[in-house]
Amino acid sequence: MVMQNNKFISLRNPAAALFLAAVLLTGGCSQKEKEQQQPRPAATPQPPAAPALSPALDGTVWLLESLRGQAAQTDKPVTLYFENGQAKGTAGCNSYFGPYVEEQAGQIHLKQVMLTKRFCQPPELMEQERRFAEALKAAASFTLTGGRLTLQDRAGRAAAVFKAQSQELRGTMWQAVSCSDGLGGMKDVVRQGRMLTAAFSADGLMSGSGGCNSYQARCDAPSASRSFSFEMITMETRQCPSELVMEQEGQFMAAFYTALSFRVEGRTLTLFDIDGNPAVIFSKL
Repeated sequence: MVMQNNKFISLRNPAAALFLAAVLLTGGCSQKEKEQQQPRPAATPQPPAAPALSPALDGTVWLLESLRGQAAQTDKPVTLYFENGQAKGTAGCNSYFGPYVEEQAGQIHLKQVMLTKRFCQPPELMEQERRFAEALKAAASFTLTGGRLTLQDRAGRAAAVFKAQSQELRGTMWQAVSCSDGLGGMKDVVRQGRMLTAAFSADGLMSGSGGCNSYQARCDAPSASRSFSFEMITMETRQCPSELVMEQEGQFMAAFYTALSFRVEGRTLTLFDIDGNPAVIFSKL
């Protein structure tokens, strides 16, 4: 006996047994069909993978060689530097900066280039700066070949050609133009007496003047990593002609101990502290 719809059906009746089997089978199939017909949750769309940026762009300092096939002026170097999504450098007279986007390998856009507003002589320098800014804004693609970077416009024509700048400090001499005041700001160097200098020798030594006293130190500044470390060996202890010179010399020497990295850009050497802020800025001698 089996109950269905509150009534007992005898399985001794062959017709009743067949009827019950059909009901059970139909119910099972219906349940399976319902499960198959249930809408499956749509797959969450995944954003397209970001294109890999060219490692040779980030961290390399580039010197302008030519603009639209015309050789660049070399007395006021024009530079380009890519770092953390920003393009920056000097256009010969004014500094500039702006975001850049590398949408696909070999494609680049620098649309919002901002320049400072100084006026420089001769007029040819300002004209080159104007043409350089236009070349940056026109850039649509780039190529890297043999240590050279070529920015190309949408027609594939070379707008600007650069060469990678050496970051080797050995054999170079520099004059300080500003240094950290120890309070988060920068102070221009005041000339009273000797220049504040740094000379890097081939054997890893660094020597120069703090404006009053001479010094010699060990310096480790590999060009590949651009890291910087400083260890004093000797320094004179003469009394300086004024308190201003003494204070400036102290700030100058202290800045060396805070410097952890450096960058050579055109004729400028900058030492950076742990936060990436300038510790000392030099001009090449």
